[in-house]
Order: sequence, then structure tokens, then C-alpha cells
Amino acid sequence: MIPLSRARPLSINAFAAAFLAAAVIAFLDGLWDIPAQQAMLSANVPDFVWSRDAVIVLLSARLSIALIPIAMVWLGAVNFARWMVAVLALGKLINVPEAVRLFANGERIDPAWIASITLGVLAVTMLFTPASNRWFARREEINPAVFE
Repeated sequence: MIPLSRARPLSINAFAAAFLAAAVIAFLDGLWDIPAQQAMLSANVPDFVWSRDAVIVLLSARLSIALIPIAMVWLGAVNFARWMVAVLALGKLINVPEAVRLFANGERIDPAWIASITLGVLAVTMLFTPASNRWFARREEINPAVFE
């Protein structure tokens, strides 16, 4: 773990803030309309009974899971985490062409979804700036002693 007293580059702080904001927006958006979440999840995973509680648990789990790469990057400068976040962001971007098609047809796109995707892409971008590259490279300089 990197000491909390060690300064983080602005790009790492921006990553953490943007990624956390994207996760919180998605979480709150899901909580805002639980019946719609139930319907969507029931359509996508019909073998499971999506109760109100199950939807809340899933949304909470997604939020908690989003905290893991933030901790890995901000507290540990774990290089794997930035690649994991990049791959996950690519997975989210798969839905963008469908959203553009819907928008072109005059349908409404969820502003929370747009904000979450935008913040996620911004977060990934922040992980690959020169300052972030130095942050991850400097991790190897830290000599983690088991007992100090």
C-alpha cells in the first residue's frame, strides 16, 4: 500500500473522482426506478426472480465492486487495475451505437447513463496520462517491507 501521505498526481485523483461519480450515478439511477430495473433484469435474466430486494442487492454490489479498482489504483498503484478498468469501459461502450441509433430515431436516452459512460471514459483517459504512467512506474521503486 502506498502511504496516504504520499501525494497522488492530479490525474490519479481525477480518475478516482470520475470513476466513483460514474458508479454512484449508476447506483442512484437504478434506485430511482426499481420497477424499471426489475423489468430490465427480468428480461435479461429470466431464470431469476428479481424482487425489489434482489435489485437493491445487485445495485449495491455493483457500487461496491467499482470501489475495488479505485482502491487498487489510488492506494496501490496496481498496473493491472488500470487495464481492467479500460477493458470494462470498452464493454460499456458497446452500448453506445445502440444509444446513438435510438437518439437518431427520436427516442429519449437516459441522462444518467450518458453521464456515467462519459465519466467512465474520462476516468480511463486519466489512467493513461504521462503523470499516471509515472505514478504506476514509481510503484516498483517502493520497497514493501513485511515488518517495519
